[in-house]
Amino acid sequence: MRSHDYLLLTPGPLTTSRTVKEAMLYDSCTWDDDYNLGVVQAIRRQLVGLATSEAGYSAVLLQGSGSYAVEAVLGTALGPGAKVLIISNGAYGARMIEMASLMGINHRVCDVGEVNAPDPMAIETISRTARSRTSPWCTAKPPPAS
Repeated sequence: MRSHDYLLLTPGPLTTSRTVKEAMLYDSCTWDDDYNLGVVQAIRRQLVGLATSEAGYSAVLLQGSGSYAVEAVLGTALGPGAKVLIISNGAYGARMIEMASLMGINHRVCDVGEVNAPDPMAIETISRTARSRTSPWCTAKPPPAS
């Protein structure tokens, strides 16, 4: 691997392929000027540009697993009394539910199972009901027969 091949920002699960594990042997550091200025800062500017055209905003990149990033957002980006709808379709959704529960975050869950698409009408119903009282869990609807 050449010194400027910045392809791997965060390794995935422990069951990664041999080629990914070999790529992990190369240390791509955010304190290297070419990496920090040429890659990280450009990504941060682009993310802010997607979110707003107003001055005074910044983006913070989080290095870690997807669960780490979700936990960081749930734990810091919600104001007092905020409500979160978690559309759960498996293990990551279950983790989000556990995180929200442990953090005391007011949340509702739409559990669609691992193979079903979320039902927009069920999500709308949960959103509407959650504004006034505790809403029921959303259950998955099987896909329409073709």
